Amino acid sequence: MTRKAFLTVAVLIVATGVGLYAYLPALQSDSSEKQPPATVEVVRSSIDTRVSETGTIQPSKTIEIKSQFSGEVAQLFVSNGQTIKNGQLLAIIRQESSQARQVAQLRAGIQEERLNVNTAQRELVRTQSLYRKGFVAQQALETSEDDYQRALVRLELAERQLLLALGGNEELFKRYQESSTQSTRPEEFQIRSPTDGTVLEILVNAGEIITSGTATFGGGTVLMKVADLSHMIVKAKINEVNIPRVGIGQDVDIRLDALPGQVFKGRVAAIAAQGVKEENIVTYDVTIAITEPNKALKPMLTANVDIVTKRLKDVLTIPLEVLQVKNGDDVVEVLTNGTQKRQKVRVAFRTDTQAVITKGLNEHDQVVIPTFTPATED
Repeated sequence: MTRKAFLTVAVLIVATGVGLYAYLPALQSDSSEKQPPATVEVVRSSIDTRVSETGTIQPSKTIEIKSQFSGEVAQLFVSNGQTIKNGQLLAIIRQESSQARQVAQLRAGIQEERLNVNTAQRELVRTQSLYRKGFVAQQALETSEDDYQRALVRLELAERQLLLALGGNEELFKRYQESSTQSTRPEEFQIRSPTDGTVLEILVNAGEIITSGTATFGGGTVLMKVADLSHMIVKAKINEVNIPRVGIGQDVDIRLDALPGQVFKGRVAAIAAQGVKEENIVTYDVTIAITEPNKALKPMLTANVDIVTKRLKDVLTIPLEVLQVKNGDDVVEVLTNGTQKRQKVRVAFRTDTQAVITKGLNEHDQVVIPTFTPATED
């Protein structure tokens, strides 16, 4: 290296060192300056309080189809999932032999009581004629009248017994009244749908023997279940802690695991008067009516419900994370002109993410977000 080049390099090194020496205090000053704390602004907004729970989609009304007559399932005309109309033929039940015998005996009894009524009536007419001619006493006329009335009562009782044996079926009762008592062929009864709907489940097979729905109170074989799927509900169990906040008519947002991203609207329709205790937890059954019919809603789908218990409009809110508790009071750190000041506040209530403030803050105030530093061990 020449002497001239060496001197040039030396000059550059010295200049660089002088520059760094001059810049270092400024660099140290910048790094030592305290950064302003992160803040959030107090805003005025609307807020909903909610009760969230999981429930199950169900039809609003499910009908259990039973037969009024015991016997054999001769034929089924519908299948699971089929849409049916009111009055549509669902099945034919062939009358049980024992019931057929009972009906035959009751019909014979009715015929006998009719003969007794005719006999008593003729006797009454004859006695009335003799009484007018003075051939019989008043007591004989009264006895004849009583006999006729008793015959009518026995006939009415026999007819009621037959109607009861036929499950209250007036049409079939009338048919039996008009037909001959000589027929011993088992009757075949038609089971028709009482409503429009969808067959949810068929519980019997052709050839199966069933019992009458009128045999015992609440008894009898269920042939099938029919429901109107155009009107669906959600059944949810609400914890006793939250049930005081739930009321009839409250709006509900409904989300289904099977249909992510979709929100269905509903309304609280009924609340059970009595709770149920299971594993030391008391819950109340709440019925939520789905207000927007949708064919995608199927029975037994899991539903996540958010019941809107209260709607507050134009209130001051802050994120829950900035709220602190000091000596039993709710406080926040407010930043004013670069200075932090602790401020006691009054909280009306809290949601999962926000707090509603009624005293201590104004709109647009800047509230410091607390920073937590882990404690160091000595």
